[in-house]
Amino acid sequence: MTQTQKRCWNCRQQKIACDKTQPHCNNCVKKGRQCLGYGLKLSWPRKGDERRAALLHKKHFIIPVRSKEAVFVHATSEDVRALQENALARYEMPALRERWCVRQPNANMAKLDPFLATNTWSPVARIVSASKRNDELYGLLVRMAFQDDSLPSLASRYAISALSYQHLAMERAAVMHQMAAIRALQTAIETASPAECMQLMAASMLLNIYETLNFDTSDLNWAIFFCGTKRLANLVTKQHDTYFGDKAMIIDWIFYHDAMYKFSIRHWRKKNHDQIRLAGQKKVLSKAVFSPERQTIVPILGCSLELLDIVCQVVDNVYEPGHPDYLSESHLKTVRSLEIRLKYLEQRQAAVLPSDGKEETQETQTAELFRLAAIIYLLRMAKGEPETSKCLANAMDQAFEILNQIEYCDRPWPLFIIGLESRTEEHRARVLKVLEKSVKRRPLGSMALVNRMVPDAWTQQDLREVPMEPFTLYEMVIGRNRVTPCFT
Repeated sequence: MTQTQKRCWNCRQQKIACDKTQPHCNNCVKKGRQCLGYGLKLSWPRKGDERRAALLHKKHFIIPVRSKEAVFVHATSEDVRALQENALARYEMPALRERWCVRQPNANMAKLDPFLATNTWSPVARIVSASKRNDELYGLLVRMAFQDDSLPSLASRYAISALSYQHLAMERAAVMHQMAAIRALQTAIETASPAECMQLMAASMLLNIYETLNFDTSDLNWAIFFCGTKRLANLVTKQHDTYFGDKAMIIDWIFYHDAMYKFSIRHWRKKNHDQIRLAGQKKVLSKAVFSPERQTIVPILGCSLELLDIVCQVVDNVYEPGHPDYLSESHLKTVRSLEIRLKYLEQRQAAVLPSDGKEETQETQTAELFRLAAIIYLLRMAKGEPETSKCLANAMDQAFEILNQIEYCDRPWPLFIIGLESRTEEHRARVLKVLEKSVKRRPLGSMALVNRMVPDAWTQQDLREVPMEPFTLYEMVIGRNRVTPCFT
């Protein structure tokens, strides 16, 4: 007999007590009605609601929830072992191979993704978005994956499963689901309608994230997927339009990866023509240039769209000392303009927020840390300020005021920038402490990479008798990775 902490959906709707027995509560069994279960209930917007459109036709879908540990009465150790073996049987190679070869799987999503049943605890939710409110984006991705059994939906479904199996270190299962997602995506792109482009963008982004977590991949794989994502985004968006709801969330998610990719490629020694061209493509933003919403903190980004746009412009104006335009009159004019914009940029919280004051404070501090990291990067890399610069010292002092107040930072990029400029033992110890807490929250992906690169940079700095040129340091630390690192 197993139990859950929540009432079944029948008992919730009738507001009566529930004995919480799984798989069906006794109230429903006694009254002869179908028990709706205890799982996550996904709801979709009404027809014609374009603001929150997810292009779905069902009113709701319930994903079976993972129960707590089973309670055994008069059970032997052999009984427990048999239960565990049966639970893992569906992940053995014959079952996986059979599921991979079928285009429309008979199993529901909870069986394909072992962690999907409990949405807020899913490792995929933490991988796709570092925000504490990551269920907003992940919930949208799940709704898209469950829209129907069409190829765009299946592509997202298999990609989510691939990420879950990768988290479980089940490499064969992960690769098989990845291949199934790629096959569905490739076929869907050839015949996709404009209404399916958002689903295809989501599936392509999930595959892109899968590649960034797979350090044995080709150095071009995730760039290829991301290039396809941007091409789809350019088909369904207009440069000066403003978008809201689900479409804006997907577009912002793509823009965040775009900005971090641009930074990574700028300091990647082995970049080729295709990577340079991808980094130089036009940005896709959900808000027009003069839209007031651009200064609102977007939880899945960790900062505002305005700040992220300025970061992209700063990266575009980072020239090596030997470049003919380096510190020219026009270059300095542009850099000073960006510096002023960063200095006086105010990032505000959204008008409607959860009542959790601690969460609101964490988001505000993260956004401010992002702004200070952008100033530090501009001063060192675009403006050429030395280590002894007063402006740099002032920005670093403000950054460590925040780092001394927070336990973790969900964004790897600010920690990387601030970490590379940390010189004292006190500052370095604090950076390591925050990185340690941050890696525990996000054990996969870029945070672990930054946790390795920052101490590596300190070693390189300490081995030199004279201060290292910042360009040399950035290229050395980033370039030592086998594939282009992703700072999302």
